[in-house]
Amino acid sequence: MPDLSDRHIFIIPVQDKFLLHAPLLKLSALVNRSAAGAMRAALANGAAAENADSRLQPLLDVLRQPPLPPPAPNGAEISPAFLGIVTTRACNSACVYCDFGAPGASGRAMDLQTAVAAVDWYARLLKQQEKELLEIHFFGGEPMTAPAVVETVVHRARLVAARERLTPYFEISTNGLCGPALLAFLGDYVNRVVLSFDGREDIQNLHRPLRGGRGSYPGVFAAAQYLSDSPAQLVIRCCVSQINVDIMEDTARWFCETFNPSLINFEIMQPVESAAAAGLYPPDPYEFAANFIKARRAAESFGIKTVYAADLSTEPVYTSCPVGSDTVIVSPDGRISSCYLLPEKWQEVGLDLDLGEMRGRREVSINPAAVQNIRDMVIHKPRCEKCFCRWNCAGGCHVGNTYPGCSPDYSDYCRQTRIISACSLLDELNLPEMADTLIDDREALPALACRESDRLMEWEV
Repeated sequence: MPDLSDRHIFIIPVQDKFLLHAPLLKLSALVNRSAAGAMRAALANGAAAENADSRLQPLLDVLRQPPLPPPAPNGAEISPAFLGIVTTRACNSACVYCDFGAPGASGRAMDLQTAVAAVDWYARLLKQQEKELLEIHFFGGEPMTAPAVVETVVHRARLVAARERLTPYFEISTNGLCGPALLAFLGDYVNRVVLSFDGREDIQNLHRPLRGGRGSYPGVFAAAQYLSDSPAQLVIRCCVSQINVDIMEDTARWFCETFNPSLINFEIMQPVESAAAAGLYPPDPYEFAANFIKARRAAESFGIKTVYAADLSTEPVYTSCPVGSDTVIVSPDGRISSCYLLPEKWQEVGLDLDLGEMRGRREVSINPAAVQNIRDMVIHKPRCEKCFCRWNCAGGCHVGNTYPGCSPDYSDYCRQTRIISACSLLDELNLPEMADTLIDDREALPALACRESDRLMEWEV
């Protein structure tokens, strides 16, 4: 019988070749059909493996080694990846694909005492756990429509970090439409500014109009220019619909030439009613994957990295989002959760992602049972069990893609992730030309993207 580790050895068809991928053994290789079949037989037959082709012996020696333990959540006290602050759910924009409820959201901003209490609690926890990085991320709505919260958190965190000998780090997701004075604050005090910017004027104004239908392009363009010259790292997050998927390469090149960002992040548009009403839909997964690779190549020529959230990771992971990584996100109403989406989104798929609450605006109360329930949830993903991306994508969004009870069939998100991850493996093997050929082969892509099981031992030779 195959050893237990055989479940962690994957084989992925790439045109007339195969990618052998064993992430828990830190092994990847490109082999032909004959070699893949011989290795499968050798692993299945045990003693008969001595008769295997000697050229395969180095690979077989590695494949027979015990795998690394699968990545898993910390089983002890809560250990947040970072502290998230949702300053407000309100927004000064009217993006047609908004999935945060911002256009009709309450204008309530987080109470400053709540914000200070959250920072103080986090700093104390870091000291108790002998950690050094005090990392805080700001979310919304549009977080800069509540600037007092952002400024208070930044200055309080810098104060306690200096006192406790911690290193403060700040990241904010913003539309950049906050005016020169607040942009200057972000440039001077925030380490990384993730700017939502979907491309040239026609696309930006179509995707992300202001209230009343006015265009947001002039303000976002000015913000990107300013932040590009500031001490902060500028990350451009570009949302892709069926309208701009075919120009991703041109968009990446324009971003690099015009703003020189430290990073470009392409994300797919979510299928929400407001977007559909405007005639906007998520891109075809094959088109997105192919054009993402082309955009990545374009940005690489400028020395700029382009990322996709579920792409191949340097180390195996069990979650690719804040959920499950003990992240503590505090909302304006004092709710403490592991996800920055509106609670209604979790509840629609039967999830409870709350971790606790702020008591009396001054005390952080974490429920250990809730923490453990979320940890357990993220590592049980039936759809992902036989997929070679299970330890880099790890199911993607636990609310939108792999919630409990979701279909076992791959989603469009899964399909594009599988293509992008396979191309990344080819790049790691110094075979970018093969990846470039693959993305233009519309017969080979479905064979890769839709394969029910990638496990080597379940492969029918």
